[in-house]
Amino acid sequence: MKTIAALVFFAVFAVCANAQSNTYANGARSAGMGNAGAATADVWATVNNQAALTLLQDIEFAAFYKNNFGISELSLSALSVAVPTKIGVFGGSVAHFGFSEYSENKISAAYAKRLWKMFSLSAQINYNTINFTNGYQNTTAISGEVGIFADLSENFYVGAHVFNPTQTSLSLENNEKMPVRYKIGLAYKPIPTLLLCTDFIYDNVSRFSFCGGTEYYFLTQLCLRAGVSTNPELFTLGAGYRYKQINVDVAYSYHNVLGNISCISVSYKLNKK
Repeated sequence: MKTIAALVFFAVFAVCANAQSNTYANGARSAGMGNAGAATADVWATVNNQAALTLLQDIEFAAFYKNNFGISELSLSALSVAVPTKIGVFGGSVAHFGFSEYSENKISAAYAKRLWKMFSLSAQINYNTINFTNGYQNTTAISGEVGIFADLSENFYVGAHVFNPTQTSLSLENNEKMPVRYKIGLAYKPIPTLLLCTDFIYDNVSRFSFCGGTEYYFLTQLCLRAGVSTNPELFTLGAGYRYKQINVDVAYSYHNVLGNISCISVSYKLNKK
C-alpha cells in the first residue's frame, strides 16, 4: 500500500499542477470551460473566487464528483453551500480526495461582501489535512484565500483571487510550503446566451498557466461548453441542464499521458418566497 500511495502522489502531482491542491473541487461547469472560473458566479465560487458569491440571490447547495484517469483511488468528491444574507454572503465547502490508505481533506468557510456598487471582497479560511494509515505521519494546516470581484457592466466581469497568501506549510517531513496561487479572470457575454471566460494563473510551483472556455445556451435549459488549459495541456468539453431550481453539469477532459478525466456536479437552489 505504501507503493500505491507513492504512485498516487506522483500521478496527481503530474496532472494537477494547475490546481491549488488535490482538493480543488471547482465544479463541473468550470471544468467544462478549461477550469476557468475566477470571474464567473455560481455556488462553486466557494472554490473559484469567493467574492463572486455576492452575485447569488438564493441559498444554494451543490455536490461534485471527479474521477481522474478511471482510477477510483484518485477520485475527488465535494459539497458546497452559499447563503446570501443582508450583511453579506456566507459560503462553505468540504472536499475529500483519495482512498483508505491515503487521503487529503479540506474544510472551508467563506464570507463575501459587496462594498461598493460594482466591487466585492471576500476571505476564506481552510482546514487542510493529509492522512495516512500505514505508518506515515498525518499532518494538518490552516490556510486562507482572498478574492476581489467586479461586475463592470451587465455583460463584463473581472475577478482576482489568491490562494494561501500566508504561505502556510503543509509537509510530512520538512517545512515545505503549500503553493501560493494568483488568478486574474475575465468573463464576457457578447449576447445573453453566450459566455466567454479566461483565467491567467501564476503559482510558485508550476509558474504561469492559462485556461479559458465558452458556454453557449442553444436552448433555454441546455448548454454546451468547451475550453483549453495549459500546464497541464487539456482540452475540455462539458454540458449543462437546468430545470427549475436544479442544475446538472458534466465535464470531460483528456490528458495525453494519463488519460480520461470526468466529473459531474448537481446544485439545488432554494428560491426566495
